[in-house]
Amino acid sequence: MKILALSAALALSACTVAGTTPIVIPTPFQYADRTAVDEQVAVGIENGYKLFRTAVELGVDTGVIKGALALRVAKADTVAYNALLVVRQAYKTGNSSDFLAAARSANIALEQALAIVKGR
Repeated sequence: MKILALSAALALSACTVAGTTPIVIPTPFQYADRTAVDEQVAVGIENGYKLFRTAVELGVDTGVIKGALALRVAKADTVAYNALLVVRQAYKTGNSSDFLAAARSANIALEQALAIVKGR
């Protein structure tokens, strides 16, 4: 089956449209290579959220995060976690425009959450 698909792709890659340039069909490797950036962004956001949660746990354990600050941090955590869930879903669906928008929103949420933990 794979050989048939590759043969068809190879045959089509030599086609031209009305005597113009050949149609270039990306190879599976080229598609996979394009997703590397998405993977790196997703991993970066996952790691950013883990860093935030570690900072929160450390702050709670040492008594720095308590009272009103704890409430603000909890709200920021909810926003950041929901943003992370949107990134995960956009990544799974492979929708690049949604993924990039979700990544931007998650980065903003994480920056704001970390700023609260840092006392800003």
